[in-house]
Amino acid sequence: MKKVFVIIIILFVMSIATGCSKQVEKKSEVQVSPLFKSEGYNLQGVEGKIGILAPGGFVANKPNKYMWHFWGTKDELAQTPFKVEAIDLNTGEKHQTLLVGTGTVWEYNYGLGGPNNGADAHLPSSLKLPHSGKWQLDAYLGGNLFGSIVINVS
Repeated sequence: MKKVFVIIIILFVMSIATGCSKQVEKKSEVQVSPLFKSEGYNLQGVEGKIGILAPGGFVANKPNKYMWHFWGTKDELAQTPFKVEAIDLNTGEKHQTLLVGTGTVWEYNYGLGGPNNGADAHLPSSLKLPHSGKWQLDAYLGGNLFGSIVINVS
């Protein structure tokens, strides 16, 4: 009876470990978001929904300025706060990466600016991503996921 119980526990633990590694594997297989043009600017993201202007790309542990662009209804774009969850697609860990001063925060408690570069709204931000790899930036407006952008950080 003890042997059967031990075997069941071992199989259970192995199935959990295998399932977790498959989830990380699937996340790391996510494709980087494409570039698209909006009024002559190269944005990365989902055309007609969300894009980020990233001059110089994304460099690990180096603060830089980025311009977010949003397309949507006035009601959608009026929601606050603006929040970014940066997910390391290798580990699945979530990080706060929006900069305020020298520290990182989860969200900015102010609204989006008006039309810019062909988008219905925009928001300048500073970001600092802690290390290189593939990252998913989940952007929230008013607590609702608005869109996701997958980037490579060098």
